[in-house]
Amino acid sequence: LILGQFVAHPILLLMGAPKDIIHLATLYLRIYFLGMPFFMLYDFGASILRSIGDTRRPMYALIVSGVVNVILNLLFVVVFHMGVAGAGLATVGANVTSAVQILYFLTHEELPIRLSFKSLTIDHDAVSKILKIGVPAGLQGMVFSVELNYEYFAYYLVNAFAQTVVTFTGQNYGAKDEGRCKKIFRLGMLCSVISCGILSTIFVVFRTFFIGLFTSDPSVYHYAQLRFLIVLTFEYLTSSYEISGGCLRGFGRSMTPAILTVFGSCVLRLIWLATVCNWFHDYKLLMAIYPISWVLTGTMVLVAYFMLKMSNAAIYFIIASLDIFTYLLPIHLLAMHMLFLRSISSLFLHSSLTL
Repeated sequence: LILGQFVAHPILLLMGAPKDIIHLATLYLRIYFLGMPFFMLYDFGASILRSIGDTRRPMYALIVSGVVNVILNLLFVVVFHMGVAGAGLATVGANVTSAVQILYFLTHEELPIRLSFKSLTIDHDAVSKILKIGVPAGLQGMVFSVELNYEYFAYYLVNAFAQTVVTFTGQNYGAKDEGRCKKIFRLGMLCSVISCGILSTIFVVFRTFFIGLFTSDPSVYHYAQLRFLIVLTFEYLTSSYEISGGCLRGFGRSMTPAILTVFGSCVLRLIWLATVCNWFHDYKLLMAIYPISWVLTGTMVLVAYFMLKMSNAAIYFIIASLDIFTYLLPIHLLAMHMLFLRSISSLFLHSSLTL
């Protein structure tokens, strides 16, 4: 809230905002930061409701706040001619609306999740557990740039099921119902793959229409079509690490999927750019790292998930087997393999020793 007022302008400078609009963008961002506490209240409160299986009321709150946002935009921008400031204030108003609704739901809930302002205290043990799970997940989210494109439309379906399995896995893990935890993993993975696969297929089959909404330039269309065919076709592969990672977070183990996902989705891509793309200047090879990194990341996180129930002897055997491949790799891939092997070895052994 306060820090945002000072960093808004430097952030926009780092992003390369055009000089003729940077003052307007700074104004909007500063107003937007004013609404962050209310955004956080909604997010935390909605998570509490979802933890008991109530996903409807958080959705209703968002729908109402969305309608309020539209009305306030029309009022401030069209009627009062407040421009960018009006758009920012409308967003803050929508955040306040959603936060008030969630607080109302929580203060009128049954125990044990009823919110009582008179009984508010800081539970240091609970805070420690929340930070242990939340910080790695938050850092993982920070490293991914959020773009409004068709890939993220498909990915949001995967992310929705990933958030769902966190909630239900945590509930059943706390109840020591291992059978239901396994069922949640299977159903979550199945629903995620199918829903993402269907939406991605629609985008790919009708790519001419969807690309045409953004550009009519033949050269731009050519590269956009390649991205559709190479990236969107395999978007469902993100389910492999998102769903398994969600289950691991439900078990209270958030650091392992966070590090593996950042390594597989970021570090490996940087290595690919510095090696393969540096040697071969081909756009298709540039796009190919997406499905490649998804397969590698998914493999690592899935192995971490299944290793939760394995003995240390079995873990050592698998890591030793992976090491055999060192002698089968071409020399220019040796460094990448060793980096991959060291990462999963240390993380998997750490996970097994903390069970």
